[in-house]
Amino acid sequence: MGTPQVKIAILTSSRADFGIYLPLLRILSTEEKIGTDIIAFGTHLSARYGHTLSHIQEAGFNIAWSFDTAPATDTPGDIARSMAETTRQLTKVWENSHYDLIFALGDRYEMFAAVASALPFNLKIAHIHGGETTLGAIDNAFRHAITHMSAFHFTGAEPYRMKVC
Repeated sequence: MGTPQVKIAILTSSRADFGIYLPLLRILSTEEKIGTDIIAFGTHLSARYGHTLSHIQEAGFNIAWSFDTAPATDTPGDIARSMAETTRQLTKVWENSHYDLIFALGDRYEMFAAVASALPFNLKIAHIHGGETTLGAIDNAFRHAITHMSAFHFTGAEPYRMKVC
């Protein structure tokens, strides 16, 4: 196989989003002209959450970058520190790698921090699951911010697409 013509990064911060990515990852892995790097962070490296980095490897995928950025607790301070660490770690990736497209899924603070760190580098983001609503949670603010920072949108249903457009 030759050098890929398009380089894609997949941001995954938990077992939940990785499972949703699986069909996309399987398709991308068959395309010779596309190189795909998985960037794992958040709870993937946490023993407290089952060290789900192994799920990615068991599914047959290589992890290009991984960072333990899970907060110690769910306090506002620990969440803010986790966001700062995610931004710091992902900045190293953007400084040392080239990607034509970055996939981001969902509405979590970890994903927001990862996407926000890519913005100064003018990287193209493809957001999956924008336009949805989580009642009573701070996730809406993160989801909508990710949507605004994204160039491409993959919504789960027509009503969500209408909110994004």
